[in-house]
Amino acid sequence: MRLLRPELLQWWQVLPVLVASWAIHYHYVRSVRRRADIGVRFARLSRRSSRARELSVLGASLVLASSLVFAVSRPQALLTQKVPEYERQDLIVLLDRSASMRAHDIKPSRFSRATLEIRNFLKQKPEAIGRVGLVGFADVSIILSYLTSDVDSIAFYLDFIDRDPETLLGTNIGGALKSAMDVLKKDNRPTRKLFLVISDGEDYGNELQEQLALFRADNLHVHCIGVGSDDEVPVPMLQRNGQEGVLQDEAGLTVKTKFAEGTLREIAATTGGRYVRSTTGEELARAIEDIVRGERKIVDWKTTRDYRDLYPVGLAVAGVAGAALWLLL
Repeated sequence: MRLLRPELLQWWQVLPVLVASWAIHYHYVRSVRRRADIGVRFARLSRRSSRARELSVLGASLVLASSLVFAVSRPQALLTQKVPEYERQDLIVLLDRSASMRAHDIKPSRFSRATLEIRNFLKQKPEAIGRVGLVGFADVSIILSYLTSDVDSIAFYLDFIDRDPETLLGTNIGGALKSAMDVLKKDNRPTRKLFLVISDGEDYGNELQEQLALFRADNLHVHCIGVGSDDEVPVPMLQRNGQEGVLQDEAGLTVKTKFAEGTLREIAATTGGRYVRSTTGEELARAIEDIVRGERKIVDWKTTRDYRDLYPVGLAVAGVAGAALWLLL
């Protein structure tokens, strides 16, 4: 153990002062009582000033003072611990950009909340995640970013598609999986790849089963996060004047969307991935982190030796002693 502020140890000298002060007070009180004309019948009224209580006050005072001196001297202990080293992984995010993702049942919208939580995850992504790729999809999918360790570039593309005013109709999750497989094939590093689909579950394509068979054959897990509430809500559409309206069909009726999790559950179950439901958007970042952490594999253990501060222990003991002293007094 070492002390960062050893010069403050001189405050230990306050302890004899406390003992001397307590002794003077104790003997003074006893002498006053002996001289006072108080009958035996009033003895019970002095139980709060018993010898045991006075000794408890002294003990609590000494513990409080010594704990504070211990804390301000900034003690540190040299601790040895084994830290796991995890296999490096790359994350490929498949983000649904279809019109239904603009619905406002999740504030500010399904899509905006998804991009926000992806950014939050990237800011504090686990060390085991080395690179991140991004695929955006609706009826057609596009590779927005191949695998990169530059999270700022991923954030740039998220900002770009978040501000894109175009209404993208249709959803083809199978096509998105095909683009994700292209990202995998373009990479020559042997790191394990994680695939994450974030969508409201609607799918109108015809490629899904074919792509799922390919992923399953290569033992690639596809995890899914479903975004949306149980309410049937209108599909927003940006009008020519820049104002937001609602999407209408050929008969002029409002087109509505409802969260559908069947497809997402099927994708996760078929490939051995996990499915998580997000009904408010607040679960998104935690769900992404849980999925990533659940896929980690320990490849080795590293032994580290480092000094750890002990002053919080001293402050905690001082707090308990101070509370006890307050109750006694």
